Amino acid sequence: FQDATSAVVDGLFSEYVGNADSPAQVRDSVLEALGDVFFVFSSIEVAKFHRDAGNPVYFYEFQHRPSEVEGVLPDFVKADHGAEIAFVFGKPFLAGHATEEENKLSRTVMKYWANFARNGNPNGEGLVHWPQYDLDEKYLEIDLKQKAAQKFKEGKMKVWTKL
Repeated sequence: FQDATSAVVDGLFSEYVGNADSPAQVRDSVLEALGDVFFVFSSIEVAKFHRDAGNPVYFYEFQHRPSEVEGVLPDFVKADHGAEIAFVFGKPFLAGHATEEENKLSRTVMKYWANFARNGNPNGEGLVHWPQYDLDEKYLEIDLKQKAAQKFKEGKMKVWTKL
């Protein structure tokens, strides 16, 4: 058992921290590993279960660091877990200190979520196409500019699957 545990720890260290040159890089790597195991891996697994059961799935990564966290959170914190919720409910408009780009992002996110609630599909006129999460594992990167992508963190997920 100890040999297996040691192999897992060595594999994770190699994958996430192996090439770190500074304490900040080690910190960022450890935070990425924690985020991957607690949020990313389980989210992808659930998306695959629903997809494989024949349900339409729309997967996304919210990437925008809200301007309101400047001076509150350290710079190494990017888009935190749940950061998109404020944009879904229009907080940038209510807070009054958001950038114009954030107001636009909030309108976009509200359109995606409203379309999904209405039709079971987030896509609509004037929006970047949000691909369905199918066997190609396409998803949407949501930031000030939206972009379709594929196989979210594929390499890291292979490491967790293997372990």
